[in-house]
Amino acid sequence: MDQRERRYIWLERKLRINLAVTTMVVAAFFLIIYLLSDRCFSGAMWAVCGLAFLVNGAWCFLEYRREYKSYREISDYLEAFENGDYEFRSDEAYMRTGIHSQLLEQLERLGRAFYIMKEQMVKEKEGTKALITDISHQIKTPVAALSMSLELMEDEETTTEEKQEFLERGKGEVKKLNYLMGTLTNLSRMEQAMIQLHPQYASLKETLLRAVNGVYLKANDKQIEIEMTEFTDLRLYHDVKWTAEAFSNVLDNAVKYSPEGSRVEIRVIPYQSYVSVEVEDEGIGVARSEYTEIFKRFYRGKRAEVETQEGAGVGLYLVRKILEGQGGSVRVQPSRKGGSVFQMMLPK
Repeated sequence: MDQRERRYIWLERKLRINLAVTTMVVAAFFLIIYLLSDRCFSGAMWAVCGLAFLVNGAWCFLEYRREYKSYREISDYLEAFENGDYEFRSDEAYMRTGIHSQLLEQLERLGRAFYIMKEQMVKEKEGTKALITDISHQIKTPVAALSMSLELMEDEETTTEEKQEFLERGKGEVKKLNYLMGTLTNLSRMEQAMIQLHPQYASLKETLLRAVNGVYLKANDKQIEIEMTEFTDLRLYHDVKWTAEAFSNVLDNAVKYSPEGSRVEIRVIPYQSYVSVEVEDEGIGVARSEYTEIFKRFYRGKRAEVETQEGAGVGLYLVRKILEGQGGSVRVQPSRKGGSVFQMMLPK
């Protein structure tokens, strides 16, 4: 007898109990008839009595088999769950209605919920592995450069001027590490849903001005003019802090990869159901093959101009996550001025 048979041995006990009870009822019925007929049964009456006992036994057995098939169906689901098969489906259909059918439907819904949870856990595990690998790769370069600078400073043959140069390089690497850690902290919080978006109706113009103020000094150092085309202000349902962070990241890239004395233009174009915020620069542009890649985590362009600039490759990724978290989107297109146009969409 296998495990499943042993598990439902109580059904066989139920069969024996039902058989005993119904047999006693049939026996009592014929005993009463026997007593009322002056204790005299004809041959036909004895045949009817035997047939009644036979029918009663067959009925109890068929009822047991029906119950057994029903519980075996539920057992198959439970055993599948134990083995991690949350999408188990049986082709047998013993129950069309009744409590057992309802239990099966609930088990199916429970299985689908477990399957979704399993997929999410696997995805989170793989994402955590990828995140650790990416962070290690990003930190390795500045740490190695800082270590080399410290070793050279300890060399007795290094001159005072060279030590000062290595000291400045070390400070630069520490600055990169601080920038990287701050960026990675925001990224980690966003990935773990620790950054909660709290949208409210607020002025889009004020959010844009907040973003511009965040990059104003950097643009001023390169004598880059940030011009915002006049538009009728809109009150959009958005998170002011993080939406301004997204706009600021795009503006920061525009300033970073644009030549001195150039111009960055901001345009707001309202449509029927959404608003487009466009940032156009006169910088190095984005290769068409990288239009989707640049919004992936830790991706940096392959051009020399990109590699020489500090960055962790998460700014545009955060832009995408912040906007998508509010029902928006972002994309990049080539500019007629030679640079890029970043189009950020927000629903009205």
